[in-house]
Order: sequence, then structure tokens, then C-alpha cells
Amino acid sequence: MTMISSTRLIQRVRTQGRLSMTEAESKKLLNDYGVPVVKDKVVGNVNEAVLHAQKIGFPVVVKGHGAKLAHKTERGLVKTNLKSAKEIREAFHAIKTSAGGDWEGCLISPFIQGSREFVAGLFRDAQFGPVIMFGLGGIFTEALADTTFRIAPFDEKQARQMIGEINSRKLLGNFRGESPADRSQLLQVLMGLSRLGLEHPEIKEVDINPLIVTSKGKVVAVDALVVLDESDIAPVNGNLNEAETKERAAEIRAALDVMTHAQSVAVIGAARPNVSGFPGMYGCMRNFGYSGRLYPINPNIDEIDGVKTYPNLSALPEPVDLVIISIPGPLVADVLKECVATGNKNIHIFSSGFKETGEEEGIRLQQEMESIALKGGLRVVGPNCMGFYVPKTRLLTWTDASTESGPVSLISQSGGNAQDFTNYLTSHHGIHFSKSISYGNALTLDSPDFLDYLNYDEETKIITMYLEGVKDGRLLLSRVKEINHRKPVIIYKGGLTESGARAVSSHTGSLAGGEKIWKAFFRQTGSVLVESLEEMGDVVLAFHHLGKTPGRKTTVIGFGGGIGVSVADNCSKSNLELPPLSTELIQKLRKLIPPAGAMIRNPIDAVIAFIHLPYLGEVLNLLTESGEIDNFIISVPFDWLFDKAAGGSYIETVAAYLATEGRKHTQGKPLMVVWRQYQPSPEIREWVPVFERILMQAGIPVYEGLPRAVSALSKLVEYSAFQNEISRQFK
Repeated sequence: MTMISSTRLIQRVRTQGRLSMTEAESKKLLNDYGVPVVKDKVVGNVNEAVLHAQKIGFPVVVKGHGAKLAHKTERGLVKTNLKSAKEIREAFHAIKTSAGGDWEGCLISPFIQGSREFVAGLFRDAQFGPVIMFGLGGIFTEALADTTFRIAPFDEKQARQMIGEINSRKLLGNFRGESPADRSQLLQVLMGLSRLGLEHPEIKEVDINPLIVTSKGKVVAVDALVVLDESDIAPVNGNLNEAETKERAAEIRAALDVMTHAQSVAVIGAARPNVSGFPGMYGCMRNFGYSGRLYPINPNIDEIDGVKTYPNLSALPEPVDLVIISIPGPLVADVLKECVATGNKNIHIFSSGFKETGEEEGIRLQQEMESIALKGGLRVVGPNCMGFYVPKTRLLTWTDASTESGPVSLISQSGGNAQDFTNYLTSHHGIHFSKSISYGNALTLDSPDFLDYLNYDEETKIITMYLEGVKDGRLLLSRVKEINHRKPVIIYKGGLTESGARAVSSHTGSLAGGEKIWKAFFRQTGSVLVESLEEMGDVVLAFHHLGKTPGRKTTVIGFGGGIGVSVADNCSKSNLELPPLSTELIQKLRKLIPPAGAMIRNPIDAVIAFIHLPYLGEVLNLLTESGEIDNFIISVPFDWLFDKAAGGSYIETVAAYLATEGRKHTQGKPLMVVWRQYQPSPEIREWVPVFERILMQAGIPVYEGLPRAVSALSKLVEYSAFQNEISRQFK
């Protein structure tokens, strides 16, 4: 009955030509969805106001009521803590006078007393649909912006996490003699808003402010605003599990598999290398060793380096697995029509000059292309993108990349970032790719489609993404949640801090901004957020070599007392635990590490363990056997270990020991190694690649500097905790 009655209420408001509900209507709607609201009554005359106040008991609140009344406090239309009939009469007349022709009555309610005020609400995001907010309310709402968000729907666990995420969460406990807030009522508010947002897409915004916690801990919404969308249904781009049918998803997976394993490729706009030496799409494919049937198409030349060219797709001896379009933007639409006519359905558009320009003509061209593609059933990667890099099939549309395959795949909205990250991960960390897909403006295929494909791709073990935006955020949320408990999804979100301009009339929408919504996305999916390509490389390095970690308890072993404070700060900021060692364990370690110049706390300052490496092995063994440590970071200062007389051979010796005997003593627990060099010595620097190669070949991730290692480990710890929670839910 809740949805039926709420639908009738919404229809009545719309029939009257209104978008904003009155406060009384807003509270009625919220009450239907389980939100505890103050009980109030609309009265039309002063005597009725007095009688109702006497019935419910003093003190009371009197507010102006009317469909056109807004900003009541600023207009003097709210009178609180009224304790007598006289005060009510005075307030009633004052409000009626101030409201003028907009007055339709007064709202009478009990005066809810409480020093703790919060805010809750809902707004509809163009990408993600209904988003729920909770935070500190009252006069501090805008000033402090202490809020958190979730994308609907979510479960009670997520709602509890929301409550615990705000900085003002201590106010929800025992506070200055007042009882803790009733958590069950707070959950009712958040879960009710989530359900409301899903069941009524015509609701644009809901604002509950303040949500008061009384001295006895009861939660009461004393003010509320509901705003409807101008259209019948708000612009949500798709719904969970409904945006694409299973049949369409399977068709797209099959098409992408054909593209990435293409046996025949046509390049429209193939040309001889230009004056800069760039070989073009066709030349890149040939130079990378593509072994399939490669057809250059250019009506203006007969051959390229002795290879026959074709004037158009119709002249080819066969439909191809992939068409690559590299011609001026205004010509692309006609080529797409030819693709439809010749049965060539799989397209990569390298060409640019479309929607990404922000100019009217570019937007018009893209709309024309989209219409042709959708009507013709084309599956388009691009435009404005580099397309595919698949080492196994020698598919490449840029100049240089590794021919070795690996377990990582990349989905990138930026072609430049696709090139940079594949080169960076391979050259810096020795990790190779299964597939890289650069998709640009996402004409018909978007990031959720590529995610779904990689979910089923057995060659892909780790998925990395560079995202700027997404057409259907709810579908992306669904895809990542589905995949992330089996394959880690690591995302570098470009433009995270930009708050898109949004016309809102409530606190909820204006307090959101892109960053907070995307942070909700990461919390709900368990995906891994990184802030640069370099950090993404560091995180992939940890995930690739370590896989999983049993917990947060970490130790750092090095020498030089100065590392202690900085390591502790880094671990604290990254939510890693640096636990103090037990007395029993310290006593055992002290037998190996003398007191002079060495601290056995955590971090462990143990210079002798690096001078006499078997001691390091025994230290690792004691720490492992104690059960007090989950993760190991060993910090190696090159400046101190480098011996000019012997060269850098001792640095190599340390690496070899850690890669063999040292690693055995950790008994499979995660081990990271950090190197540090502060002297500007080329002689020392020459040993870095030797050191890294020995350790990485043994499956030990190596980082320059402790902050990078700590950050990468923290991401692995968070993801492992997420996986463990999912496993518990399935048991």
C-alpha cells in the first residue's frame, strides 16, 4: 500500500502544477517509507491551533503552511517553543500576516528538543540515479559539509557504515549525559530513502534537515522537503540488471572476443608514413607483426610498400573481423553507412573531432554517427581513441609495445593513458598485459561492456581502468560489484574532485559533488581507487606478486632511527596497523639485536641484521612464528650498504638473500622490499635494476621509498578484507 498511496500523493501534487511538496505532504510521504517524522497538523484558524496545541501539550511549534511558501525561517514563518495559548495566537497572526497571499494555514507540531542535529536526503544523479546522503545537520550543514553518500540500493551493512563515516559520529553515542541515538531509527531513515528513490524515479530531491536526536536517543525528522522532477520520470540512464538484457551482453562479449582475436582487419585511411615518421594505424599493425589478413583501404593510392590497397569495404574479398577508421571526422558517418551495408559490424574509430571538442559541429557529427551505428547494429569502440593492444594476436594501433602477454588488462577512456600505462607497467615493473582497450567517446560500447567481457576472459587476472565519465553509472556499479570479488578492479578516476554544476533546491544535492558520489561507488563495490598511473602501477605490482594478505598488522625492518616516525605516520594515514611487539617477542629478538644503536619496537631498527644476513632470517622467522605480524616491509638503504672498494656487490647479496632464504622465513606472508638512496651517486644508482630484477623475479614487489610501499600494501589490505567479507556472506 505504501507505493500506491505515495503515487497518489505525487500525482495530486503534479495535477496542481507543483514540483515542490508542502512540508506536510513531504512528511506524509517520508512517514510512509518508515522515516520517523514529527506528528503535525494543518489548521486553518487560530482557535483550532490553540485547541490542537492543548491536545498534544506544550511547548509547540507553529509554521506557515502553503504550496508557495519556501524559506520559512528567513521569512519569519517559523515560531518555536511556544508555551501558552497567548503565544500561539500571537505567532499564528504574525505568520499569517508575513505569508500574505501565499498563506493556506498553519502547521502545529510538538516542539522536539535535542542538541544533536543531523541531515539526511536523496538526490538523483544523472549517472548513478538515486543517491542517499547522511551527515551533520542544522546550522552546520553547509559550513562543515560533514556528510557521506551511498548509491541506492544498499543494504543495512552499508547504511551502518554511512553512520560511522561522518566526523561527527561521536555525537551519536553517549554525549554530555544524553542517551545514544537509536541506530535502528537511523537505519530506517537511510533504508527508507533508498527504497523511496528506487520506487519513485519522479522524485528529484529529498531534504530532511534537521533530523533531531533527543536527549533520550529518539530520532525525529522535524522538517522535510520533497522536490519532483519536471519530467514524468527523472533522467536515470538505466537501471540495475535492466540496462541490457543477458542476450545483448552475450552478443557484446562475443563481438569483443572477435575484435581482440581478429583474423582479418581493414584499415580505412591507410597511408604511407608521414613526414614525422608516424606509420599510421596500418603501419603500426604491420610493424607489430600482425599475422592475420590486413587490408589497407585508400581510394587515392594503389599500394603501400608494395601491398595492394582497396578503394572501399565493398571491394574487399570478405567481411572482416575488425574495421579501423582513421579518416577526417566529417567523413566517418558515410563510412559507417558502408559498414552497415557490407555487414562489417565491429568498428574501431580512431578519428576525432566529435563530442570531445564541446563544439556544436562536433556534437552534431557524433549524434549522426550514433544514430547510424544504433540503427545498423554496429559495435563501435571510440571515436577518439587508440583502440586495442593485444600482444597474443599482435594487435596494436600505436608505435611500440611489448609482445609478451601477461595477466593484466586495461580499460582506458584516454588513448594517451593507455599507451603510457602499458609502457610504464612493463618497463618499470616487468608486468605484461593480456589486453588494453582504449574507447574514447563511447559511442555504442562503454566501460561496463568491456568490464563484462574481461570478467569472462580467462587470461585476465587483474583489471585496471582509467575513467573520466560513464553514461550509465548504475550499470558500471553493478558490473564492478559482480566482478570485484573474483578479480580486483583498480580504477584511476580522472576529474574526481570536479563538482559538476547541478541545479538543486536542497542541501543534499549541493553537498554532493562528483568526488563524494564516486567515493560512495568505491565503498560499495570494493574496487581500488588510485590517484595516478604511477600509483596504479604500484598497486598492480603488489596485487600481482602478493595476491592477498591475512590482515593489517605490519612490521617494517630497516636501520636508521629516523625511519620510525615517518613510517608510523604513513601507516596511520593508510589505515595499516603498526602494532607494538609483545614483551616475549622483544626478549627473543634482543638475543639477536644488541641494545646499542638498535630499537626493537615497530619499526625495528636492526643494523646488525643487514651486516649479518642470517640474523635477518632469524628475525623474520621469530616475527612470523609469533603470529603478531601479517605483512613485512624491509627497508634497504643503499647509501649505507654500498662499499666503494667492493662495488655494489653487497647490495646484490642482500637482494639474493631476501629472494631466497629471507623469503622462506616469512612462510608465505606478504613481503615487500623498499630501497632508499639519497646520495647523488651514479655508482650506487647502477645497482637499482640489479636489485629490483633479483627480487621481482622471485615474486617480491620492490618500491623506491616507504610511502609508495605502504600505500600499495594498504590497498591490498583493504581489498583482502573486502574479499573476506564477501566470502563470509556466501558461507
